Amino acid sequence: MRRASMLLLAALLAVTAAIGASALDSGEARAAETVNVRTCTGGKIALKADEKRMLELHNQKRKGQGLRRLCVHPGLQRAARDHSQDMIRRDYFGHGNVGKRLKRHGYNWSRYGENIVPDTKSPSPGTTFDTWVESSSHRSNILDRKFREVGIGLATGSHNGERKTMWTADFGSRN
Repeated sequence: MRRASMLLLAALLAVTAAIGASALDSGEARAAETVNVRTCTGGKIALKADEKRMLELHNQKRKGQGLRRLCVHPGLQRAARDHSQDMIRRDYFGHGNVGKRLKRHGYNWSRYGENIVPDTKSPSPGTTFDTWVESSSHRSNILDRKFREVGIGLATGSHNGERKTMWTADFGSRN
């Protein structure tokens, strides 16, 4: 009897786990996938699928304006991801000292800009990108011809039971 109960419990746990896995939001699953892209420095870096999509949206917009593509710089990428994660972890929304943060992550800039946005409804690259493009200050960073390099960071987490996503795009030019 005890063995049968244990087998029944194990089967119930397996079914519960399978249901939970299939209920995973497809957006979260997509965000967790990674894709390797070429960096500005000639190497490769793994981006989350949604970060790569955001990069593509930036470059499509720039191409439509006759501008050069942005490439991913590892230092900017680390800075953008860390900033998004920090805003989730510490529950705030703000830029802070961007220049100092970029230097701390190994990016020696001559010029920089940053776009950030919290996305509590549908953390999709398209929706977030549209929000940035509709804002003149954010759009000016995206279309600044002096920016050649970018890092795009996405972090999702919970605070006080509310699920939210933070996006950071760090733009730069080096000496």
